[in-house]
Amino acid sequence: MINRLERRIAILRGKRNGSFDPDQRYLEKAWRSRVTRQVRVHIRRMEPVTVVTPRWSQPRRFLDDLAGDLLLGEPSVVARTLSLLPLQGRTPHQAWAWLVQAVTEFCHLSLEGPAWQVVSRRGFRHVMAELFARAEEGERRCLMIHGLEHIHVEALRDLISVFGEHVSTRSGEPNFNLLLSSGVDADHFRFQGFRRVVLTDYGPDEAVEALVEHLGPKEPGFLASLVDVVGGVPAFIDVLGSQPGRLSDVIANPDTVWRTLGSTALDLRNVVELATADPDASARLDHLATVMAAEWSVHDQPLFDAGLVCKDPIDGRTRLRSPLIAQLVKDG
Repeated sequence: MINRLERRIAILRGKRNGSFDPDQRYLEKAWRSRVTRQVRVHIRRMEPVTVVTPRWSQPRRFLDDLAGDLLLGEPSVVARTLSLLPLQGRTPHQAWAWLVQAVTEFCHLSLEGPAWQVVSRRGFRHVMAELFARAEEGERRCLMIHGLEHIHVEALRDLISVFGEHVSTRSGEPNFNLLLSSGVDADHFRFQGFRRVVLTDYGPDEAVEALVEHLGPKEPGFLASLVDVVGGVPAFIDVLGSQPGRLSDVIANPDTVWRTLGSTALDLRNVVELATADPDASARLDHLATVMAAEWSVHDQPLFDAGLVCKDPIDGRTRLRSPLIAQLVKDG
């Protein structure tokens, strides 16, 4: 993955070479950038944040870019991303010990007392509370943890409970914060005192900008045509951007996009097949593939969790995230 500096340089070249419409009202449809600004403000204020990251939303890239923004802006915040994928299938005891180690390393703290104390709930809570208190004495930091769906629920609840108690009792200017992100919008991921944000897909102009980050300056109509094929789903855009030699074929024959997307296309097909196995979900997808958008219903939540639908950032209505999903649903 190219780093952010290289991507921003590509954006500037694209603007100079006419890859963007100079008359576009970019900020009106910069949905993902709006979320970035919102989260950035919360973190600078040292307000805990939870971010719902739907399937294919590229949360690691979002958080890495956010960390760079936080370090460069004012007031400066040192941020680090931490994936919980290594904790998949691990016991709560293993998760407690792993989390303690992660916090001590990030905050450059030493563990006071024997290491074995963190393998019990009581020991974990005591040690973590002490670490949070000591972290407040250092520079402004935010640990951005993603992949919460991989950690044992018991360990996650302990982490949230201890941090919530810490936030409610600390005094003075806060210097330590947590951001928690998960691909699953479940009840145990809704925490009192945390600011909740949903990571949206790219708006149309943002998707063109993301392609320029990969491809460099290109003709605006060409880039817009690619976005028309796949929509603003970040993972789809990244795959297209990584295969510049195939993009002319995608424009000439949109059906070739499935070969271009490769394993991502297979993943999408599998998700749609699983969703359409349920009659109610299948009927809802058929309806959305026809009308494009409908009023949000509580029955849409499973489809949101699967990554197939989203709430429109403007009117809150339910819509399919990509034209590719509509194509799969119509093809049956």
